[in-house]
Amino acid sequence: MTEVYYPNSDNNSADRWPEALDVSQHIHNAMVEGDFQAYVWWYIRRSYGPMKEDGTISKRGYNMAHFSKFVRPGYVRVDATKNPNANVYVSAYKGDNKVVIVAINKSNTGVNQNFLLQNGSASNVSRWITSSSSNLQPGTNLTVSGNHFWAHLPAQSVTTFVVNR
Repeated sequence: MTEVYYPNSDNNSADRWPEALDVSQHIHNAMVEGDFQAYVWWYIRRSYGPMKEDGTISKRGYNMAHFSKFVRPGYVRVDATKNPNANVYVSAYKGDNKVVIVAINKSNTGVNQNFLLQNGSASNVSRWITSSSSNLQPGTNLTVSGNHFWAHLPAQSVTTFVVNR
């Protein structure tokens, strides 16, 4: 195991956007490409980290929360199309009768994305969004039709979907 500090930048970079969005893609790559079992940040409480010196959560922290708040201990990563569109990165995790989908849109435009649910349907889908202007903001619940749902991924954002089975 090793700890992570990414991107390696100056002491006042924790809230810089879209640099903070890079943290989400870095976690995605670690989990999907590197098959990590955990992602441990170097110095949680620092001016450049997920929590700033005064105890407030930074943009980097809100990006990390899309994974740490919703993907809980014991959840396992499940297959998902990791790059369904240019500059869109998706990973999925299952546990507690839920599927958590983290979708990162690094493009400069919004993307309408279809999500296909394998092995069953869902009762509802809730979502949370972090962008340059919002921090883990709840979005409206989505309707599942059959075994899929559509969602708009705002430009340069990360969205977490919690699918209740």
